[in-house]
Amino acid sequence: MTAFLINGRFLSRPTTGVDRVAIELVRALQKRRNAGAPIELSIAVPADAPGDGAIRASLNLDADCPILRSRHRGYGWEQIALPMLQPDAMLLSLCNMGPVLRRRQLVLMHDAQIYDAPGSYSPAFRCAYRLLQPLLARRAQHIATVSDHSAQRLRHHRVGGLRDFHVLPNGIDHLDAIIPDDTILSRLGLQPGSYLLAIGAKAFHKNIPMLLAAHAALPAPRLPLVLVGGGEAGEDVISTGRVSDGELKALYSHARLFLLPSLTEGFGLPALEAMACGCPVLTSDGGALRETCGEAAAYCPPMDRPSWTARIGAFSTSERKLEAMRRAGLAHAARFRWDSAAGRLLQMVESAKQPVERHDPQAVVARG
Repeated sequence: MTAFLINGRFLSRPTTGVDRVAIELVRALQKRRNAGAPIELSIAVPADAPGDGAIRASLNLDADCPILRSRHRGYGWEQIALPMLQPDAMLLSLCNMGPVLRRRQLVLMHDAQIYDAPGSYSPAFRCAYRLLQPLLARRAQHIATVSDHSAQRLRHHRVGGLRDFHVLPNGIDHLDAIIPDDTILSRLGLQPGSYLLAIGAKAFHKNIPMLLAAHAALPAPRLPLVLVGGGEAGEDVISTGRVSDGELKALYSHARLFLLPSLTEGFGLPALEAMACGCPVLTSDGGALRETCGEAAAYCPPMDRPSWTARIGAFSTSERKLEAMRRAGLAHAARFRWDSAAGRLLQMVESAKQPVERHDPQAVVARG
Protein backbone atom coordinates (compact mmCIF):
# COMPACT_ATOMS: atom_id res chain seq x y z
CA MET A 1 0.00 0.00 0.00
CA THR A 2 1.39 3.39 -1.03
CA ALA A 3 0.32 6.41 1.00
CA PHE A 4 0.19 9.77 -0.79
CA LEU A 5 -0.06 13.18 0.88
CA ILE A 6 -1.21 15.88 -1.55
CA ASN A 7 0.24 19.36 -1.30
CA GLY A 8 -3.05 21.29 -1.45
CA ARG A 9 -1.72 24.82 -1.68
CA PHE A 10 -3.23 25.08 -5.19
CA LEU A 11 -6.70 25.04 -3.61
CA SER A 12 -6.13 28.41 -1.97
CA ARG A 13 -6.05 30.48 -5.20
CA PRO A 14 -8.07 30.97 -8.40
CA THR A 15 -7.62 27.96 -10.66
CA THR A 16 -4.89 28.25 -13.31
CA GLY A 17 -3.85 25.75 -15.95
CA VAL A 18 -1.22 24.34 -13.60
CA ASP A 19 -3.84 23.96 -10.86
CA ARG A 20 -6.16 22.20 -13.32
CA VAL A 21 -3.48 19.54 -13.83
CA ALA A 22 -3.23 18.98 -10.07
CA ILE A 23 -7.01 18.70 -9.72
CA GLU A 24 -7.32 16.17 -12.53
CA LEU A 25 -4.37 14.06 -11.39
CA VAL A 26 -5.82 13.82 -7.87
CA ARG A 27 -9.22 12.88 -9.29
CA ALA A 28 -7.59 10.19 -11.44
CA LEU A 29 -5.71 8.78 -8.44
CA GLN A 30 -8.95 8.69 -6.40
CA LYS A 31 -10.67 6.90 -9.29
CA ARG A 32 -7.89 4.31 -9.37
CA ARG A 33 -8.19 3.84 -5.61
CA ASN A 34 -11.94 3.28 -6.00
CA ALA A 35 -11.14 0.62 -8.60
CA GLY A 36 -8.92 -1.23 -6.12
CA ALA A 37 -5.46 0.27 -6.57
CA PRO A 38 -3.43 -0.17 -3.34
CA ILE A 39 -3.06 3.53 -2.55
CA GLU A 40 -4.16 5.83 0.27
CA LEU A 41 -4.80 9.53 -0.20
CA SER A 42 -4.76 12.43 2.23
CA ILE A 43 -4.41 16.14 1.58
CA ALA A 44 -2.76 18.99 3.48
CA VAL A 45 -4.08 22.51 2.96
CA PRO A 46 -3.15 26.00 4.22
CA ALA A 47 -5.45 28.18 6.30
CA ASP A 48 -6.91 30.02 3.30
CA ALA A 49 -8.13 26.88 1.50
CA PRO A 50 -11.89 26.27 1.07
CA GLY A 51 -13.89 24.21 3.54
CA ASP A 52 -13.58 20.44 3.72
CA GLY A 53 -16.81 19.81 1.82
CA ALA A 54 -15.77 22.05 -1.05
CA ILE A 55 -12.36 20.35 -1.23
CA ARG A 56 -13.91 16.87 -1.36
CA ALA A 57 -16.35 17.97 -4.05
CA SER A 58 -13.65 19.66 -6.14
CA LEU A 59 -11.30 16.66 -6.07
CA ASN A 60 -13.92 13.86 -5.88
CA LEU A 61 -12.28 12.68 -2.65
CA ASP A 62 -13.87 9.95 -0.53
CA ALA A 63 -15.30 10.85 2.85
CA ASP A 64 -12.52 8.88 4.56
CA CYS A 65 -9.73 10.94 2.95
CA PRO A 66 -8.07 12.95 5.76
CA ILE A 67 -7.82 16.71 5.24
CA LEU A 68 -5.01 18.22 7.30
CA ARG A 69 -5.70 21.91 7.78
CA SER A 70 -3.13 24.41 9.07
CA ARG A 71 -3.29 27.81 10.74
CA HIS A 72 -0.59 29.02 8.37
CA ARG A 73 -0.52 29.87 4.68
CA GLY A 74 1.65 30.73 1.69
CA TYR A 75 5.33 29.90 1.29
CA GLY A 76 5.74 29.77 5.07
CA TRP A 77 3.22 26.93 5.36
CA GLU A 78 4.63 25.10 2.35
CA GLN A 79 8.28 25.33 3.37
CA ILE A 80 8.05 24.96 7.16
CA ALA A 81 4.82 23.24 8.25
CA LEU A 82 4.06 20.95 5.30
CA PRO A 83 7.33 18.93 5.26
CA MET A 84 6.69 17.70 8.82
CA LEU A 85 3.31 16.12 8.03
CA GLN A 86 2.98 12.35 7.51
CA PRO A 87 6.73 11.76 6.98
CA ASP A 88 6.18 8.19 5.73
CA ALA A 89 3.80 9.28 2.95
CA MET A 90 4.91 10.28 -0.53
CA LEU A 91 4.17 14.00 -0.80
CA LEU A 92 2.72 14.99 -4.19
CA SER A 93 3.62 18.58 -5.07
CA LEU A 94 1.95 18.96 -8.47
CA CYS A 95 2.19 22.72 -9.10
CA ASN A 96 5.87 23.53 -9.66
CA MET A 97 6.82 24.07 -6.02
CA GLY A 98 7.07 22.09 -2.79
CA PRO A 99 8.97 22.06 0.50
CA VAL A 100 12.74 21.92 0.03
CA LEU A 101 13.13 20.08 3.35
CA ARG A 102 11.02 17.13 2.22
CA ARG A 103 12.96 14.42 0.36
CA ARG A 104 10.11 11.85 0.21
CA GLN A 105 8.31 13.83 -2.44
CA LEU A 106 7.29 13.85 -6.11
CA VAL A 107 7.46 17.33 -7.66
CA LEU A 108 5.82 18.14 -10.99
CA MET A 109 7.57 21.15 -12.57
CA HIS A 110 5.52 22.18 -15.57
CA ASP A 111 7.91 24.41 -17.49
CA ALA A 112 10.98 26.62 -17.49
CA GLN A 113 9.06 29.82 -18.20
CA ILE A 114 10.54 31.59 -15.19
CA TYR A 115 13.87 31.46 -17.06
CA ASP A 116 12.71 31.52 -20.69
CA ALA A 117 10.11 34.29 -20.25
CA PRO A 118 11.05 36.17 -17.07
CA GLY A 119 9.07 39.25 -18.08
CA SER A 120 5.85 37.34 -17.48
CA TYR A 121 6.46 37.22 -13.71
CA SER A 122 6.96 39.63 -10.84
CA PRO A 123 10.45 40.11 -9.35
CA ALA A 124 9.37 38.43 -6.09
CA PHE A 125 7.97 35.42 -7.95
CA ARG A 126 11.12 35.07 -10.04
CA CYS A 127 13.32 35.34 -6.96
CA ALA A 128 11.41 32.67 -5.04
CA TYR A 129 11.45 30.20 -7.94
CA ARG A 130 15.09 30.74 -8.82
CA LEU A 131 16.08 30.22 -5.22
CA LEU A 132 13.88 27.27 -4.31
CA GLN A 133 13.26 25.25 -7.49
CA PRO A 134 16.87 24.15 -8.13
CA LEU A 135 17.21 23.04 -4.49
CA LEU A 136 13.87 21.26 -4.62
CA ALA A 137 14.73 19.47 -7.87
CA ARG A 138 17.97 18.17 -6.37
CA ARG A 139 16.44 16.97 -3.10
CA ALA A 140 13.05 15.54 -4.09
CA GLN A 141 12.99 11.78 -4.56
CA HIS A 142 11.08 12.10 -7.86
CA ILE A 143 10.96 14.98 -10.34
CA ALA A 144 8.64 15.13 -13.34
CA THR A 145 7.38 17.53 -15.97
CA VAL A 146 4.70 17.55 -18.68
CA SER A 147 6.63 17.44 -21.97
CA ASP A 148 10.00 16.54 -23.41
CA HIS A 149 10.45 20.21 -24.27
CA SER A 150 10.03 21.25 -20.62
CA ALA A 151 12.44 18.54 -19.51
CA GLN A 152 15.05 19.83 -21.95
CA ARG A 153 14.59 23.47 -20.92
CA LEU A 154 14.72 22.69 -17.19
CA ARG A 155 17.94 20.74 -17.67
CA HIS A 156 19.30 23.58 -19.83
CA HIS A 157 18.79 25.97 -16.92
CA ARG A 158 20.38 23.45 -14.53
CA VAL A 159 17.21 22.83 -12.57
CA GLY A 160 17.75 19.38 -11.09
CA GLY A 161 21.40 19.19 -12.06
CA LEU A 162 22.06 16.08 -14.16
CA ARG A 163 18.89 14.27 -13.07
CA ASP A 164 16.37 13.02 -15.60
CA PHE A 165 12.81 14.31 -15.54
CA HIS A 166 9.99 11.81 -15.96
CA VAL A 167 7.35 13.06 -18.39
CA LEU A 168 3.64 13.03 -17.47
CA PRO A 169 1.61 14.48 -20.37
CA ASN A 170 -1.65 16.20 -19.48
CA GLY A 171 -5.03 14.60 -20.11
CA ILE A 172 -8.05 16.14 -21.79
CA ASP A 173 -10.98 13.98 -20.72
CA HIS A 174 -11.96 16.31 -17.85
CA LEU A 175 -14.05 18.04 -20.51
CA ASP A 176 -16.29 14.95 -20.87
CA ALA A 177 -18.12 15.70 -17.62
CA ILE A 178 -18.62 19.41 -18.30
CA ILE A 179 -21.99 20.50 -19.67
CA PRO A 180 -21.55 23.40 -22.11
CA ASP A 181 -23.39 26.60 -21.17
CA ASP A 182 -24.43 27.87 -24.59
CA THR A 183 -26.19 30.88 -23.09
CA ILE A 184 -22.86 32.69 -23.01
CA LEU A 185 -23.08 33.13 -26.80
CA SER A 186 -26.27 35.18 -26.61
CA ARG A 187 -24.92 37.17 -23.66
CA LEU A 188 -21.90 38.14 -25.74
CA GLY A 189 -23.90 38.68 -28.94
CA LEU A 190 -22.18 35.80 -30.77
CA GLN A 191 -23.39 33.34 -33.38
CA PRO A 192 -21.98 29.78 -33.63
CA GLY A 193 -19.09 29.59 -36.06
CA SER A 194 -18.87 33.36 -36.39
CA TYR A 195 -16.01 34.29 -34.02
CA LEU A 196 -12.33 33.62 -33.31
CA LEU A 197 -11.28 32.52 -29.83
CA ALA A 198 -8.15 32.99 -27.72
CA ILE A 199 -7.18 32.92 -24.04
CA GLY A 200 -6.60 36.54 -23.07
CA ALA A 201 -3.79 36.17 -20.52
CA LYS A 202 -1.67 39.21 -19.67
CA ALA A 203 1.61 37.30 -19.28
CA PHE A 204 4.26 38.46 -21.74
CA HIS A 205 4.90 34.99 -23.19
CA LYS A 206 1.23 34.57 -24.12
CA ASN A 207 1.90 37.11 -26.92
CA ILE A 208 -1.60 38.60 -27.03
CA PRO A 209 -0.50 42.06 -28.34
CA MET A 210 0.84 40.38 -31.50
CA LEU A 211 -2.44 38.53 -31.94
CA LEU A 212 -4.44 41.73 -31.56
CA ALA A 213 -2.29 43.40 -34.19
CA ALA A 214 -2.71 40.43 -36.54
CA HIS A 215 -6.47 40.50 -36.04
CA ALA A 216 -6.67 44.25 -36.59
CA ALA A 217 -4.88 43.82 -39.92
CA LEU A 218 -7.58 41.49 -41.27
CA PRO A 219 -9.69 43.10 -44.00
CA ALA A 220 -13.18 44.26 -43.00
CA PRO A 221 -15.61 42.83 -42.33
CA ARG A 222 -13.71 40.49 -40.00
CA LEU A 223 -14.81 37.94 -37.47
CA PRO A 224 -14.76 39.21 -33.87
CA LEU A 225 -11.96 37.97 -31.62
CA VAL A 226 -13.14 36.71 -28.22
CA LEU A 227 -10.54 36.87 -25.44
CA VAL A 228 -11.41 34.54 -22.58
CA GLY A 229 -10.41 35.58 -19.08
CA GLY A 230 -8.81 38.96 -19.70
CA GLY A 231 -7.57 41.56 -22.15
CA GLU A 232 -9.05 44.86 -23.22
CA ALA A 233 -12.09 44.99 -25.47
CA GLY A 234 -11.81 47.01 -28.66
CA GLU A 235 -13.03 47.15 -32.23
CA ASP A 236 -14.20 43.62 -33.04
CA VAL A 237 -12.55 42.36 -29.81
CA ILE A 238 -14.69 40.98 -26.96
CA SER A 239 -13.20 40.38 -23.51
CA THR A 240 -15.26 37.92 -21.46
CA GLY A 241 -13.63 38.22 -18.06
CA ARG A 242 -13.49 35.02 -16.01
CA VAL A 243 -15.82 32.29 -17.29
CA SER A 244 -17.11 29.00 -15.89
CA ASP A 245 -15.98 25.63 -17.22
CA GLY A 246 -19.35 25.23 -18.93
CA GLU A 247 -19.09 28.64 -20.59
CA LEU A 248 -15.54 27.92 -21.77
CA LYS A 249 -16.58 24.58 -23.26
CA ALA A 250 -19.41 26.31 -25.14
CA LEU A 251 -17.02 28.96 -26.48
CA TYR A 252 -14.57 26.27 -27.63
CA SER A 253 -17.36 24.24 -29.22
CA HIS A 254 -18.80 27.06 -31.34
CA ALA A 255 -15.66 29.01 -32.29
CA ARG A 256 -14.60 29.03 -35.90
CA LEU A 257 -10.91 28.91 -34.99
CA PHE A 258 -8.91 28.78 -31.75
CA LEU A 259 -5.73 30.88 -31.70
CA LEU A 260 -2.74 30.25 -29.41
CA PRO A 261 0.16 32.61 -30.28
CA SER A 262 2.40 31.92 -27.25
CA LEU A 263 6.13 32.56 -27.43
CA THR A 264 6.58 29.41 -25.36
CA GLU A 265 4.44 26.84 -23.55
CA GLY A 266 5.39 23.97 -21.28
CA PHE A 267 2.54 21.88 -22.68
CA GLY A 268 -0.31 23.88 -24.24
CA LEU A 269 -3.45 22.38 -22.67
CA PRO A 270 -5.88 24.99 -24.14
CA ALA A 271 -5.01 23.83 -27.66
CA LEU A 272 -5.98 20.25 -26.80
CA GLU A 273 -9.12 21.46 -25.01
CA ALA A 274 -10.18 23.28 -28.16
CA MET A 275 -9.48 20.20 -30.29
CA ALA A 276 -11.49 17.99 -27.93
CA CYS A 277 -14.46 20.34 -28.43
CA GLY A 278 -14.21 20.12 -32.21
CA CYS A 279 -12.58 23.51 -32.71
CA PRO A 280 -9.78 23.86 -35.32
CA VAL A 281 -6.51 25.21 -33.86
CA LEU A 282 -3.97 27.67 -35.24
CA THR A 283 -1.04 27.88 -32.84
CA SER A 284 2.53 29.12 -32.68
CA ASP A 285 5.41 26.70 -32.89
CA GLY A 286 6.85 27.99 -29.59
CA GLY A 287 7.88 25.74 -26.73
CA ALA A 288 6.13 22.36 -26.53
CA LEU A 289 3.25 23.21 -28.86
CA ARG A 290 4.41 21.09 -31.82
CA GLU A 291 5.10 18.23 -29.44
CA THR A 292 1.61 18.52 -27.93
CA CYS A 293 -0.45 19.27 -31.04
CA GLY A 294 1.39 17.14 -33.58
CA GLU A 295 -0.12 17.16 -37.07
CA ALA A 296 -3.58 18.13 -35.81
CA ALA A 297 -2.95 21.90 -35.69
CA ALA A 298 -1.74 24.58 -38.11
CA TYR A 299 1.32 26.63 -37.09
CA CYS A 300 2.81 30.10 -37.41
CA PRO A 301 6.04 31.53 -35.95
CA PRO A 302 4.97 33.44 -32.83
CA MET A 303 6.26 36.87 -33.90
CA ASP A 304 5.43 36.71 -37.62
CA ARG A 305 2.41 39.02 -37.54
CA PRO A 306 1.79 39.05 -41.32
CA SER A 307 1.71 35.25 -41.37
CA TRP A 308 -0.83 35.18 -38.57
CA THR A 309 -3.05 37.64 -40.42
CA ALA A 310 -2.80 35.67 -43.64
CA ARG A 311 -3.46 32.27 -42.05
CA ILE A 312 -6.36 33.49 -39.93
CA GLY A 313 -7.94 34.96 -43.03
CA ALA A 314 -7.33 31.84 -45.12
CA PHE A 315 -8.64 29.38 -42.53
CA SER A 316 -11.62 31.55 -41.64
CA THR A 317 -12.98 31.31 -45.17
CA SER A 318 -12.14 27.67 -46.02
CA GLU A 319 -14.77 25.21 -44.84
CA ARG A 320 -12.82 22.29 -46.28
CA LYS A 321 -9.65 23.11 -44.33
CA LEU A 322 -11.58 23.77 -41.13
CA GLU A 323 -13.42 20.44 -41.35
CA ALA A 324 -10.17 18.53 -41.93
CA MET A 325 -8.58 20.25 -38.92
CA ARG A 326 -11.66 19.57 -36.82
CA ARG A 327 -11.54 15.82 -37.52
CA ALA A 328 -7.79 15.61 -36.97
CA GLY A 329 -8.06 17.54 -33.69
CA LEU A 330 -10.79 15.31 -32.27
CA ALA A 331 -8.81 12.16 -33.03
CA HIS A 332 -5.56 13.61 -31.64
CA ALA A 333 -7.03 14.97 -28.39
CA ALA A 334 -8.75 11.67 -27.61
CA ARG A 335 -5.34 10.08 -27.02
CA PHE A 336 -4.57 12.24 -23.96
CA ARG A 337 -6.16 10.76 -20.81
CA TRP A 338 -5.75 11.67 -17.16
CA ASP A 339 -5.82 8.02 -16.15
CA SER A 340 -2.73 7.49 -18.31
CA ALA A 341 -0.95 10.33 -16.51
CA ALA A 342 -1.95 8.91 -13.11
CA GLY A 343 -0.74 5.47 -14.15
CA ARG A 344 2.58 6.91 -15.25
CA LEU A 345 2.87 8.69 -11.87
CA LEU A 346 2.22 5.46 -9.97
CA GLN A 347 4.69 3.58 -12.14
CA MET A 348 7.33 6.23 -11.41
CA VAL A 349 6.88 5.88 -7.65
CA GLU A 350 6.67 2.08 -7.63
CA SER A 351 9.65 1.44 -9.90
CA ALA A 352 11.99 4.15 -8.69
CA LYS A 353 15.01 1.84 -8.70
CA GLN A 354 14.48 0.66 -12.27
CA PRO A 355 16.11 2.40 -15.27
CA VAL A 356 14.10 5.33 -16.60
CA GLU A 357 12.31 4.48 -19.88
CA ARG A 358 12.82 6.88 -22.76
CA HIS A 359 9.55 8.63 -23.35
CA ASP A 360 7.33 9.13 -26.38
CA PRO A 361 4.44 11.26 -25.00
CA GLN A 362 1.83 10.11 -27.50
CA ALA A 363 2.82 6.44 -27.21
CA VAL A 364 2.54 6.56 -23.42
CA VAL A 365 -0.86 8.20 -23.61
CA ALA A 366 -2.05 5.70 -26.19
CA ARG A 367 -0.90 2.76 -24.06
CA GLY A 368 -2.53 4.16 -20.90
